[in-house]
Amino acid sequence: MKKAILSTILLLGSTSLLADTTMCFKENHKSMSTIENTPLDGGVCNSKFSINDMKTKGWNVDDIKISTTATGMNFIYILKTATSSAPTTSSNFVGNQAQMEANILAKLEKKKQDEIKAKEIEEIKEAAIDGENTYKNKCQACHGVNGEKNAYNTSRPLKDLSVEDMSQAIKDYKNGRVDSQNAILMTPYANYLNDNLIKGVHGYLNKINNKKIKRRVFTLFFA
Repeated sequence: MKKAILSTILLLGSTSLLADTTMCFKENHKSMSTIENTPLDGGVCNSKFSINDMKTKGWNVDDIKISTTATGMNFIYILKTATSSAPTTSSNFVGNQAQMEANILAKLEKKKQDEIKAKEIEEIKEAAIDGENTYKNKCQACHGVNGEKNAYNTSRPLKDLSVEDMSQAIKDYKNGRVDSQNAILMTPYANYLNDNLIKGVHGYLNKINNKKIKRRVFTLFFA
């Protein structure tokens, strides 16, 4: 995606029609006071030249767009040389400018979504570790090594529950909506569990039971 965007931007600087116009950008920059001395990405800037460098080379800032992010600011600069023969308001340039801005903004949005997804994956990994420790220390004695037991003959095997079912059951214990002999025993554990731990426990049980099924299939197939 980045290569495609940069290729599009570089094309703007290399075509005869718009040879004196380029677009550079910087994402998640922290300070307004340092942006003009910071190398920009894309276009003629090419991660080498700052706005001040470009001005020294004869480029002028024709337009700038700034948007805020959770970690800083995104900057998009439209630059042209003093000898520009085509005004930036021409239909050809506006069309290309809009497309390039859309490409850059799409890239920034994709990166944002990738970062969110990476964070979620990392949280799931951490929750799985915490879930394994929690299950072994607080759940395994009653619910079985693989979550296969009906604890006190009143609950369903945990390995058969969806994460939504498990979360709802925990909420019911916390809110006193469970009327069974093990409610008194289970409620303190339910109060200990938060959403991440519930997901972690569920993920851990899925992992060990899936491995168990795969081993069984492998044994049956190759026995």
